[in-house]
Amino acid sequence: MTTEQDRRTLAVVINPSKFDDVDAAKATVADGARRAGWDEPLWFETSIEDAGTAAAHSALDADADLVCAMGGDGTVRAVAAVLRGTSVPYGLLPSGTGNLLARNLGLPINSLEDAVEVALLGQDHAIDVGTATFDDGEERVFVVMGGVGLDAEIMDKTDDDLKKKVGWGAYVAASAPALLKGGFEATLSIDGEPEDPQKCLMVLACNCSSVVANIELATGAVLDDGDLELVMLRPNVVAGWVGVAIDVATGNRNGLASLKQWSGREFEFSLDGPVLAELDGDPVGETTSGRFGVDPGALIVRLPVPTPKSPGLSRAEALEPETDDAAESD
Repeated sequence: MTTEQDRRTLAVVINPSKFDDVDAAKATVADGARRAGWDEPLWFETSIEDAGTAAAHSALDADADLVCAMGGDGTVRAVAAVLRGTSVPYGLLPSGTGNLLARNLGLPINSLEDAVEVALLGQDHAIDVGTATFDDGEERVFVVMGGVGLDAEIMDKTDDDLKKKVGWGAYVAASAPALLKGGFEATLSIDGEPEDPQKCLMVLACNCSSVVANIELATGAVLDDGDLELVMLRPNVVAGWVGVAIDVATGNRNGLASLKQWSGREFEFSLDGPVLAELDGDPVGETTSGRFGVDPGALIVRLPVPTPKSPGLSRAEALEPETDDAAESD
């Protein structure tokens, strides 16, 4: 029997544009909360002007025991930026096409009811948060990827209406004009160690391996190891895009490969001209220099019990709850 003392508060940051029937989606969440013995959910909507930052702050101000994001990758990133460094658990209720973080965590993608159950009854697990600083000096966060070049151009040119109709195919359609652009020269520093300048098409910092269409681009990247994987796409005049596809499939990332990869915690870069940047699929303007870093274990997410094997996790233990003895010793 659930007592008033046992009841808990769920706050949901929702992007209403992602749903054909917002009321029905809210009812599904509310039904799940009642079954689990939680209070009626508190709702905070995003807007065209704000992807979820203000709504997430309002959720925290409401002293929520759990904050959920119910929207696309942009909403997920905005809420993560606010919850970063707090002890408030983060539940993902996937919507839209991408759902990149949820996919890498092995969370339910096609059933809102199942996702609600995981968020309310699951276990807590700490994951890393990526940080990015560009020419404007503002530190931003990402949970899946941050990059400059081809990836940003594709995201910028992807038609949202087409994405709703054909899913990942919209990214393929957007890649054609992006590929016509020439590359750029990038000078990198990996954890303070400089690399020689290289001609490339893309520099991408990955917090997990699968960053688009379930393709494992950053081999071995996981969300809970305290590192990022930096992937550089270089022109391959001999093998072209066939060579890139082979390198992706085989995990070849060095030598003569089209893709080169480094592990580390801090990556600095300077470019020979302004190049478009993106974070978790959202273009953020052009930059000529920047830094990617990682905040290890800074975000507490809700995972299923038991946690299934997923591409984005190296370990699946729940966070150890604080014991009474430990609490008394503080």
